[in-house]
Amino acid sequence: MHLKKLTFVNKYLKFIIGGVISAAGIYLAFKGEDFGELKNQIKSVNLMGFIAANILIVLSCFVRAYRWKLIIDPVENISFHKVFSATMVGYFGNGILAFRLGELLRAYSVTSGQVMSATQAFGTVILERILDLLMVLLVFILLIPWFPFEQDGIRLAIYIFSGTTLVIIIGIVLSIKLKMVDKIGSMKYFSKGSGEKVFNTLAKIFDGAILIKDTNHAPQIIFSSIFLWSFYFVVTYILLDACGIPLDIVGTGILLVLGSVAIGIPALPGSAGTYDAGIKFSLMVVFGIASDQALTYAIVSHAVSYFPLVILGGIYFMAGNVNIKDVKKESLSS
Repeated sequence: MHLKKLTFVNKYLKFIIGGVISAAGIYLAFKGEDFGELKNQIKSVNLMGFIAANILIVLSCFVRAYRWKLIIDPVENISFHKVFSATMVGYFGNGILAFRLGELLRAYSVTSGQVMSATQAFGTVILERILDLLMVLLVFILLIPWFPFEQDGIRLAIYIFSGTTLVIIIGIVLSIKLKMVDKIGSMKYFSKGSGEKVFNTLAKIFDGAILIKDTNHAPQIIFSSIFLWSFYFVVTYILLDACGIPLDIVGTGILLVLGSVAIGIPALPGSAGTYDAGIKFSLMVVFGIASDQALTYAIVSHAVSYFPLVILGGIYFMAGNVNIKDVKKESLSS
């Protein structure tokens, strides 16, 4: 009971911190803006480009679901339709719920009626996110000769992002090589009672996160990751053009990296505030784009990455059998 109460307090402390950060981001993004001019800028966005970006962002979900299915395959052959449905439910959850509960919704949805446990499925979701981090890191490495390291804030953000990604990867590799999970499991505290329950849960998550080492689909997973992020690159390029911002391929890649870093900042659901402020100031500081035009792109690109996925995900959620209350209970008890 004490552990549940501590977890509950910790989660809501995170929510408060995220809310403060989001509020600060919204304030900074809209501070000093002429809302009449901003309205005109948004109205001038090319409608065909906006529609094309929405279509492509939805199509990218098929690629993400396909990659996830390949990751899951060593444990169980789950139908593509079910994996895609769970993927969309995850987007819905992340868009409207705090604490990244969408990832838990995603795991529960894909394992409903399956042999694979939701805990292990959650590990595969973590693996998927690690693959995304690696793709962002790869794009960053390719763009190092052109990256704006002279900007202190951007340099610090990239160092933190790259360092965190490398620490995660090295930690997982060392854990596998040194068989750390087995060693931890043999410790007295984790061999009985609540300690054993905690260990079993974490062990299942870890098993899911390292499934890629057991897969026969490594080339397909790598290719689908590259293909997925190609979608995101094209969407970024199309929306920049639709907003009248003439960035070349290198500039588009730099903005894609900076946007990915901004999304990773703790905030309310949907990266409210943090994404908008991060993108606006990236365009202004790095590329010299006018404030209102930069904010227009931030708002439009945020809308494209949010509304189509949350709406479609909501439809799949209502058609499914995952209960948010059950997921919340499980997240508090584990």
